[in-house]
Parts: sequence; C-alpha cells; structure tokens
Amino acid sequence: MMKRSLYVLIVAAGLLAGCKKQDAFYKGELTYEKVGAPKYAFSVQVRGEELFFSARREGVELTGISGNRVPGGKVAAVEAADLNSDGKPEVYVFFAEASGVPPGLLAFSCGEKDCSSIGIEGGAGGGMPKDYCGGDSYKTEHDRLVRQYKGCGMGSGERLYIKYALKTTSFGLMLSKAGEGKTVTTRI
Repeated sequence: MMKRSLYVLIVAAGLLAGCKKQDAFYKGELTYEKVGAPKYAFSVQVRGEELFFSARREGVELTGISGNRVPGGKVAAVEAADLNSDGKPEVYVFFAEASGVPPGLLAFSCGEKDCSSIGIEGGAGGGMPKDYCGGDSYKTEHDRLVRQYKGCGMGSGERLYIKYALKTTSFGLMLSKAGEGKTVTTRI
C-alpha cells in the first residue's frame, strides 16, 4: 500500500510539474496617457504560446482578445503608441524568434468599448522581405512602426528597414508599407 501511495504521489507531482509549462512566459502591464485623451491601461500575458490581451479605458474594462499565438511564447517587448493620432492607442507585442519561426508582432487597437486586432501587410511580422537574413527588431518611431533586419551579405553595421504606417481600410486598421531603406552604423 505504501508503494502504491508513493507512486500516486510521484505521478501527481509529475502532472503538476507538467502543468507549469502553461505558466505565463510573459506578464506585463502598461498604460497610455495623452493630455486631453482618456487614460488606458493594458495587460499582456502569454501562457504557453497563447496570448491574452485585456484593456481598461478610464478604469472601465474593455472587451479583450485571446487566442493569438506567440511562437515559443517569448515576448521581446510591448509598446503602446498612437501612430494614427486618433486619440485611441494601439498596443504592439513584439515576439522573439522561436523554433525556426522568425520574430514578428501582434498589434491591437482599443476604442471606447472594445479592442480589435490590427492587420499587417505581408502577414504576422510583415512577410519575408527581399534579401532577408533574420535578426529582426521592431520599434515605434514618431508615427511609424519600424522593422529592422539583416540583409544577406551585408556588413555587421548595416541593416535594412521597412517603415509601416497605420491606415484605415475596409477591413479595419492595417499596418501598410510606407517606405524602406538601409541604415549604416559606424563605430568611432
């Protein structure tokens, strides 16, 4: 009887340890406040590879979003911005490369009552550009989202970039290409 109880205890401990894989890889809170506009608070969590996004506007909970996939469950950064200057912030969740899946992003816009996903021209991270060799990074800069990446055969201080503008389409908000180029960083 003692062996059987010990076995049950070991199996239960193993199952509980297996459940820990579903713990949040990432849990973050951020706020967005602009003079003369409502205050927003956001919560971003990733459990396993599933993203859970919720928001509050002036303390009132908005309809959230869940079920988006974050490959590997690794969030690199989260930013709130108002790229289209409409007084309603967007949240950009940048995720890291995982299991051969290149880095990418998920984007959400929140209004008075709910939040919705923002489409991205070319797919989850903006598609595979010409001469793409990985090393993606994303950031919001002024009224644009900027994606930088390594170009094949380029020097270590050189990176290509694509800028995206937030536009309203018949399908809702969409990050659309607004320019591309090359940056060169020199060391002194």
